[in-house]
Order: sequence, then C-alpha cells, then structure tokens
Amino acid sequence: MHTVNGQRKEKDPDVRMDEGYELDLTYVTERIIAVSFPRTCSEEIYLHNLKDVTRMLKSKHADNYLIINLSEKRHDLSKMNTKAMEGWLNADPLHVVVIHCRGGKSRIGVVISSFVHFTDISAR
Repeated sequence: MHTVNGQRKEKDPDVRMDEGYELDLTYVTERIIAVSFPRTCSEEIYLHNLKDVTRMLKSKHADNYLIINLSEKRHDLSKMNTKAMEGWLNADPLHVVVIHCRGGKSRIGVVISSFVHFTDISAR
C-alpha cells in the first residue's frame, strides 16, 4: 500500500509533496485509489491539491482513471458506484478507479468495502 499525505517522503523519489498539502492519497489496491481532503481546507488549497492529484494521475495512469466524487449527496451511493467501478475496471486492465471525497474518509471506506464485497476481491 502506498500512501501520500502532508509529510515529505524523502526515500520515495516518485512522491514530491510541498509543505502545506492537505490531502490523503492511498493506493488501496493497484487499481483502487482513495483520495480525501479535509472539509476545513480552504477552496484555494483544495483546488491546488486537486490539480496536483490530477497531474499525478495523468503521469502514472494517462487517461486510464475514473474519478468517483463522493462529496455530493446522492441516494443509493454504494450500489451505483460499485457498478460503475466494476464496469470501468473490467473494461481494461490498465484502468484505475479514484474514490474522492472532501470531508473525510468514511464515505470512501463504505464505497470501497462495498465494492470489495460486491466483487469478492481482496486488497493485494
């Protein structure tokens, strides 16, 4: 598991984080990525960090990523997202899914655990 957060990772040359980052990016599996931003970070910092995450995704995964934004309120979230994730990941072995939420990790955890249960995969 590879995690990027606000602390510098000197031993990992692929991760160059500036001071002041307010995000948590974790590769749950090689193809499932969780990204959360604190609800308290300013809009300016949020947008700056979001642009950096997008650059990182493009550099590592080209256009082979799907972002699912859990920040919006929707009904039947888990069912809809697990089907979208399954379809995207099954379409191409290079595809990755990015689960994004501003305001914490609880929604991300629910969706990822629902997907793992739905597809009967394990985090390897």
